[in-house]
Formats: sequence, C-alpha cells, structure tokens
Amino acid sequence: MWVTALGPYVGIAALAYWTYTLPSGWKLLTVFALSYLAVGFGVTIGYHRMLAHKSFETYPWVEAIFYVLGCMAMQGPPIRWTATHRRHHERSDQDGDPHSPHLAGNGVKGVILGLWHAHTGWLLSPDKERTDRSVKDLIRNPMIRFVDKYYWLWLVLSVVVPFGLGLAIGHTLSFGLICVFWAVIVRISLMHHATWSVNSICHFFGYQSFRSDDHSRNNPVVAIISLGEGWHNNHHAFPTSARHGLRWWEPDVSWFVIWTLKTVGLAWDVRLPSASAMQQKAAGGSTGGAGSPAV
Repeated sequence: MWVTALGPYVGIAALAYWTYTLPSGWKLLTVFALSYLAVGFGVTIGYHRMLAHKSFETYPWVEAIFYVLGCMAMQGPPIRWTATHRRHHERSDQDGDPHSPHLAGNGVKGVILGLWHAHTGWLLSPDKERTDRSVKDLIRNPMIRFVDKYYWLWLVLSVVVPFGLGLAIGHTLSFGLICVFWAVIVRISLMHHATWSVNSICHFFGYQSFRSDDHSRNNPVVAIISLGEGWHNNHHAFPTSARHGLRWWEPDVSWFVIWTLKTVGLAWDVRLPSASAMQQKAAGGSTGGAGSPAV
C-alpha cells in the first residue's frame, strides 16, 4: 500500500530533478506547479469546500471558475463527485461508506485489502445505490448543471491550455507536448494519489485532535501534497469549516486562498468552528454549531 501511495511521488521527484537539469527545465516545472495548484484548488475549494459542504459564499462567476478547474482535474463530474463525498460523510467508516479502509475484515489481509479499496479499488466498483438524492441542491442550479453537462469540454481544455502555453513559451511543437506531459500526465498522477491518500492513509495513519465517530486522522504529509485536505480529522469533526488546518502548525494553502478571497471581497459567510465548539470536541463534550455533520 505504501509503495502504491508513495511510489509516484518518488518517481515524480526524480523526474523533476532530471527535468530541472535540461535547458528551460525550470519553465516546465513552473508550468507543472501552476497547473497543480490551479486545478488542485478546483478540487479542494470548488468541489470540496464549496459544492460538497457550502463552506462559504461567493459570486457565481467565481464558483464557475473553481468548478471548471475541478473538472480539469479529471476526478469526475462535479455532481457525481459531490454525491460520493457526501455519502462518505453520512456513513464514514460504516457500511455504505464508498471508500472506507476499515470494512474489509480483520488482520493483516483485512488492512491491506481495506487500504487498497479506499485508495483505488472503490473506483472500480459500481455504485450500490442512487446518489442523486443527496445532491438535489446542485441539480436545481442551472450553472452547476451546465458545468457538469460539459465535463468533456473542460477535459479537452485541460490538455489544450498547457499545450498552447508550451507553444507560446518554447515556440516548438515538442515543447508544447512536453508541457502536456508535465501539466496533465504527471499532474494527474500526483494529484490523484494525493486525493486518494486522504481516503486511505488519512483514515489509518496520523493523529486525532477532535472527537469524531470514525477513524479519520490528521496526516501532515498528505496535508501538504493535497493542499490542506490531509487535516482530515479536523474536517470530519467540523465538516462545514472552510479551514481544515485549524492549528497554527497545520498549514492549509486552500484556506489561504479562501481567506484571500474574503479579504478582497470575493467571499463571504465563511464558516469556521468557534473556539467553544473546538474545545467541546477536543474535550469530548457535546457537538454544537459548526460541528454538525454535512448532508
């Protein structure tokens, strides 16, 4: 499991070093970093914190940008992605959770099978039930339906944009294709494993700061590569919070983007857990306010 989860990062680090030694290698790495951040925020902010949990409000055009960027991550259309995630919260680590690592039995075999299922295997299994009941709010929204309907178009753009950028920078067809390799293929490999690691590793390895009714964990390594999503115990304790890294030592770059949007007037009604709610959760007291489960 660790080889499956961490192997791509080692390979990409080696590939990045090799690329850096090439002429204009730093340009390729810059294109990769920018694409990883832009598309990654589409998932962490657009799909997750806005669509799935309504963590803050913003203008429709800002929403649309994040949703399109989320589509470009190639993790599925936004409505389906949100339905799966909401079902995960409803039944976290219980029967019906689409990607819990704790439902495959006991012993070493159960752990290995569970981690595999949570990391990748669940994607190969058909849905056991209808999921549209949990996303009726999204289905009623014309803009979200439009983005969802033309998911294929955003996938095409996710390839065309880096190719065009490569042509503009390197002025050659080969440089455009190399940019596609880094901004699409390499980026997908790293980002998908980062997302999947939240499902698998963050329900098995790490620490718990707050009481929750599941096995969610905070994992600093996953938090860094997933742009803040790895503070998973914090998230399950306060699912509607726009900030996942709730302590000063828990960096959450996605929250920094949301904070910036709020500062410049592009976000409002930003939901955060109160100090008293955090204290109650940490002490094992009653749940209140921001700690209510997502739907």
